[in-house]
Amino acid sequence: MIEFNINFLTSVKHMFQNNPLLAQLKQELHEQTPRVEGIVRAHEKGFGFLDTDNKKSYFIPVAKMKMVCNGDKISGSIISNNDKEFFEPELLIESSLQKFIGKIGFQDRAMVVYPENMPSSFAIRCKINEQVSEKLKEGDWVVATLFAHPLQKESKQFFAEVTRFIVDSNSPYQLWLKTLARYDLETHAPQADTLTISDAELDNRQDLTDIHFFTIDSENTEDMDDAIAVSKDEQGYYQLMVAIADPTAYIAQNSELDNIAKARNFTTYLPDFNIPMLPKELANELCSLKANEKRLAMICKMRIDNTGNIINDDTIFMPAWIESKAKLAYNNVSDFLENNDELTTNDLTVKQQLNWLVDLAKIRITWRENHALVFKDNGDYCFELDENRQVKSITKQTRRIANHIVEEVMVLANQALTLQLQTNIGFGIFNIHSGFDNKYIEQVVKFLNDNGISEFDKESLLSFDGYVRLRRIIDNVPFLATKLRKFQSPADFSIEPQPHFGLGFDAYATWTSPIRKYGDMVNHRLIKAYIRSQELISPDKEQLKSMNERRKMLRLAERDMAENLYAQYLADKIDQPYSAEIVDINRGGARVRLCDIGAFVFVPLSMIHSIKEEIAPCPDEGTIKIKDEVCYKLADIVTVIIRQVKSQNQSIIAKFANEDEK
Repeated sequence: MIEFNINFLTSVKHMFQNNPLLAQLKQELHEQTPRVEGIVRAHEKGFGFLDTDNKKSYFIPVAKMKMVCNGDKISGSIISNNDKEFFEPELLIESSLQKFIGKIGFQDRAMVVYPENMPSSFAIRCKINEQVSEKLKEGDWVVATLFAHPLQKESKQFFAEVTRFIVDSNSPYQLWLKTLARYDLETHAPQADTLTISDAELDNRQDLTDIHFFTIDSENTEDMDDAIAVSKDEQGYYQLMVAIADPTAYIAQNSELDNIAKARNFTTYLPDFNIPMLPKELANELCSLKANEKRLAMICKMRIDNTGNIINDDTIFMPAWIESKAKLAYNNVSDFLENNDELTTNDLTVKQQLNWLVDLAKIRITWRENHALVFKDNGDYCFELDENRQVKSITKQTRRIANHIVEEVMVLANQALTLQLQTNIGFGIFNIHSGFDNKYIEQVVKFLNDNGISEFDKESLLSFDGYVRLRRIIDNVPFLATKLRKFQSPADFSIEPQPHFGLGFDAYATWTSPIRKYGDMVNHRLIKAYIRSQELISPDKEQLKSMNERRKMLRLAERDMAENLYAQYLADKIDQPYSAEIVDINRGGARVRLCDIGAFVFVPLSMIHSIKEEIAPCPDEGTIKIKDEVCYKLADIVTVIIRQVKSQNQSIIAKFANEDEK
C-alpha cells in the first residue's frame, strides 16, 4: 500500500511537471505579476526595502534579504499577501559589492569579511589571494572582490576573494589608510633611483641668486614651490618676480617618474597625512625653494600699474637659478604687517617688499572685484591630533593679509601664463567653469524672479558676462548666493582656452604648483618649449579625463576623512550648543554647518518643530515655514544642540535650540 501511494504521487508529480498547459499557466501568472527594479536599502534588524525611481519603497522580508545586500540594484516581483505587499528579488542588475573594503572575522573557523557600510551582521565567506603575504587576523582591514552573488546563476551564497591587506586592526593610521583604499589612492610617495639634471636644462639659465626672493607658507611646509620678489620703478609701477620650483628639469617627459606623476595627477592632502605626487627627494628637497639654498626655478617677471593692470608687453618667462633669502610663515607675516610684531628675518629688503606687497594685494583685490570675481573668504578648518591620532581640537583659520598677498601674486602669475598660452601657443591645460548647469537654468530664472531679480533670462544667465553680472549682485546677499550655488556646474579642464565663470576670467591656466599638480608640470614644459623654440606638443585629452577623475576621488577622500574626524570629535559633545549656518533645506529637514569647527550636521524636521502638521519645508524657495510663516531660510545663523552621532555612517544629528519656542 505504501509502495502504491509513493508510485501514485510520483506519477502525479511527473504529470504536472510535463503538462504543457500547466507550464503555460505558470508562465502567464509569472508575466502578470507586477515587476519593479530599484536599489536595496538594508536595515540593521535584518529586513530591508527596495527603493524605486518613482520614490516608492517595497518591504523585503528577512529571508529574502539573505539573497541581496545594501546598495544592490535588482529587479523582481511584487507579491501580495493578506493586503500586504512585499518584494521578491529575482535578477541582479548591478551589485554594490564589486571591489570593496571590509574587516576580517571568523565564523565556525571559516574566514569571513564584513563589508563597510553594511549591517554589522552581514558577513561574506572569503578566500585569500596568493599575492596577499600578510597573515590576516580578526579586525584587520582588507580590499576584497566579490566572486559570487546569490542572484547570479549557479551561485547559492555570497563569496569573495581578499586581494590586498590595508591596515592592522590596532594601527592609529587605520582611518587614513582605509579612506585611501576606499578610493584606490596611493599610500606612499613614489621612489626615485637617480635624480639628475640634463645638460639642456642647465643651458641659458639666468643667475638670479642675488635677488631677494622669499617664501611665505605654513610653518610646517616642506614642499615650497613659489617665492616672491618685488620692487617699484620710477613710475610707481610694481616690478614683480615670481619664482616657481622646476621639477621638470629633473623629470624627463614620458620617463618612468613622469608616468607616475601623470597617473597620480595631484599630491593627496588629508588631515596630518600627505602623500606627495613626486618623490620626497624632489618635493621636499631638490625642488623645494628653501632659504639659503641655490635652486632651479622658472621665473615670471611682470610689471603691474598702480590700478592693478598687468603691462602685458613687459611680461617675461625665463629659466633661472635663485636663492631664497627667507622662509616666512603666514601668521608671522600677518602679525608683522597688521600689528608691527617682529618678523623672523632681519633682512630689511624683505621687510620693504612685504609693505609693497600689502599695497599691491589691496590694489589687485579691487581690480578683481571690478574686472573678475572674488570668492567670499570662509576660512579653513584645521584638525589637531594627539599622539594616538585622535582629534584634540578643531580651529578655524581665517585668511589674513599674508594669505591675500600670496593668493593675489599667484593669480597674477597664472594670468601672465594664461596670456602666453592664449596668444603664443594656442593650447595648454586650462581650468574651466561654465557657470550654471543648463538643466537647472529654468529653476534659476524662477528663483531669481521670485526674489525680485527679473533682469536675467535663460540666455543671459548661461553667458559669461551675464553670470559675472549676476554674481556681483548676489555675492553680498548670502541667502541668494547659498541657494544658487547648488545649481552650478562642476569645474573642469580643457586643452583650449575657455572661460572660468567662477573666477570671472575669460581663460585661466595654472603653473604655480608643479610639485603638487601634474597639469602645472605640463604647462611648465609648454612655456619652456616656447622659450627655447622647440616643438610644441598639445596635451593628451585622456590626461584631462584622468585629472578630473582623480580630483573627484581626492575630494571624496577629504570629505570622508572630515566626516569621520568630526563624528569622532563630537561623539562626547552631546547636548552642547553650537552656532551654525543653514546651508541646505530638503524635505527631511535642514543641513547646517557649525561656524566654529566646520562640521556639517543634519537637523530633522521633528527637531525643528515638534508638531508635524504645522511645519513645511520649501526646498525650491530655500525656506522652512511654520504655521505658514517663513521661520528659517538658507544662510540664517542659528543655534543647534548636538543630539546624536551615528558611528556607522558618521552622520551627526542636532536640534534647533529654540525648537520649543516655535
